[in-house]
Amino acid sequence: MIFAIRLMGIASLYSSYGLLRENNFSQSGSAVSNENPSRSEQDQRGAAFHEAGHAIVASALGLAVYRIAIAIDGDDAKGEADIQHNPKLCLVDQIAICAAGMEAQKLYAAPTHEGAGWGDYGKMIELLQDLEDGESRKVRYEGHQRAYDLLVEHADRVEHLASELLAKKLLGPDELCNILERVSVDGTKRTMI
Repeated sequence: MIFAIRLMGIASLYSSYGLLRENNFSQSGSAVSNENPSRSEQDQRGAAFHEAGHAIVASALGLAVYRIAIAIDGDDAKGEADIQHNPKLCLVDQIAICAAGMEAQKLYAAPTHEGAGWGDYGKMIELLQDLEDGESRKVRYEGHQRAYDLLVEHADRVEHLASELLAKKLLGPDELCNILERVSVDGTKRTMI
């Protein structure tokens, strides 16, 4: 009961601290953009960017991404990402992975319903529960900023991944490997998953 109440109030808490960003720029030229989408299309587009955000930030932080999916169990806005767990990752980076889905939705103007991201908020509460309010607020802000910065840095990959996910609804290890692969500084290919 207490956990449910915490989740219901967390969106307003984040809003009051200014941690829920306004859309900073529009990706209207994106291949997955749609002028007047239906509710179902809008929910799937929002879910695609949400899950792509998690996957790209996790990948950028060196974690494996095994599978991502949207439109699960008949819910167009429902998605999930199967990402490697690394408890040694610093707290700001763990928060960044949680915040990445919501940040991607805002960055690409890809909303779903108001309940989107509640699981992510719950995970953040769990990660931050032992910190005092001021420190918790600071780490949440830094995590959201880290996610935002990585999403902007890898914007082309976010758009490509969201487009593929929107088209296929489920991406497994092979498809993700092709999308998340990038060339390292020395010119050799490096797989990010």
